[in-house]
Amino acid sequence: MRAVAGEINSTPSAVSLAWLLAKPQVTSVIFGARTIEQLDANLPAADLELSARHLAVLDEASAFELGYPYGFIKATQSTW
Repeated sequence: MRAVAGEINSTPSAVSLAWLLAKPQVTSVIFGARTIEQLDANLPAADLELSARHLAVLDEASAFELGYPYGFIKATQSTW
């Protein structure tokens, strides 16, 4: 998050929110800001457009192993 934020001169929180907003399966993004500074750090996410490369980097960083039984199913079915 920080590396992408540094590349595009934004905040990690704005990048996180923009990444979620770019995902069609995410129907809403809710954030909590307790201070004006936190609100100011989050608001740029509404106008932030991440490149395909940045989205791929963030997707890879957030990926996790599904584990059993999904790994087993994937190993036994070539069309997964």
